[in-house]
Amino acid sequence: MTSNTEHTKAVQHEVPIIDISPFVRGDDIEAQRRVSKELAKKASANGCVGISGHGISADLLAEAFGVTKKLFDLPYTEKMKAPHPNGPTPHRGYSGTGRERGAAKTETEEWNDVAKEASTEITDYKETYEIGSDENKIQYNIWLPDDVFPGFRTFTTKLYWEMHKTAMSILEALISSLDLTEEEADNVRKLHTGYDSQLRLAHYPPIPGDRVTDPRASRLGAHTDWSSFTLLFQDENGGLQFLDRASNEFIDAVPKDGVLYMNIADMFQRISNGFYPSALHRVIIKNSTASRYSIPYFVPPSGDGLIEPQPSRVEKDGKRVYEPVTFNEYATRMFETTGYAKQNDK
Repeated sequence: MTSNTEHTKAVQHEVPIIDISPFVRGDDIEAQRRVSKELAKKASANGCVGISGHGISADLLAEAFGVTKKLFDLPYTEKMKAPHPNGPTPHRGYSGTGRERGAAKTETEEWNDVAKEASTEITDYKETYEIGSDENKIQYNIWLPDDVFPGFRTFTTKLYWEMHKTAMSILEALISSLDLTEEEADNVRKLHTGYDSQLRLAHYPPIPGDRVTDPRASRLGAHTDWSSFTLLFQDENGGLQFLDRASNEFIDAVPKDGVLYMNIADMFQRISNGFYPSALHRVIIKNSTASRYSIPYFVPPSGDGLIEPQPSRVEKDGKRVYEPVTFNEYATRMFETTGYAKQNDK
């Protein structure tokens, strides 16, 4: 029988979970206040939480993972009929295994020695397909021909906008948790239209025996995301971990039915004046012989919108932690300083 002490210790090694259904329903202001306080308490520690009550049905998710598996089961020559181009724009279409290095994308402005594992020599053992809004003419979509995968474009477009609805419910919870003024809240909402978001379908293939012990190989190296925040669904194989800043150890985001994981990214760290830290996270090898599938949804601000700490937060904190920047400026700087653009030209 597990003692209370042992039970408490186990709980502390998992990402906490909150129910945001009051923000999805939008019908109980008092319940929303309780959720926003809980979010502020649980997500401000490490920039991550599990979220239940998010409004995305189990049936839709099951179909999404089925479509994802079917996509990556296609022959390589078929997947390459929608190839991700060399360079970062557009960041759309299919990328083959080992092409991306997540660890190379980490901004090293405050991380301690734990983040040093984010070496630019680490390559991610995964393949991905990136999808955005068809209204975005800069980050334009690169679609598979319909005869290669009938219905793929229609379904993933539907999934994209369903993810957006959930993202906006989470954004409202984040805004409420920061106790922003109504003018500040409106400004933050206007930065997140959905037209700049990114849906990723990801497959982590079984890892050959000689690569399991290779220190340069990973499912996904430790990194922070550049956008405002990220939603992530993963299959039962798990592997997602977040850095616990108090212990300098990574904690598991355990797969649970009805739960997505949300992590704060670099832009919302700035919007909140550092109240919410950008979460350092990685994907480790839990089962090298099984395929792993995941579906992240990245929520960036508009590229030319000004990202800066909100005045009410600066007043509460007594200082401004970050200077204003646009997401385009920030992304350009990160591409140049991390070497991500160069490695993506392979």
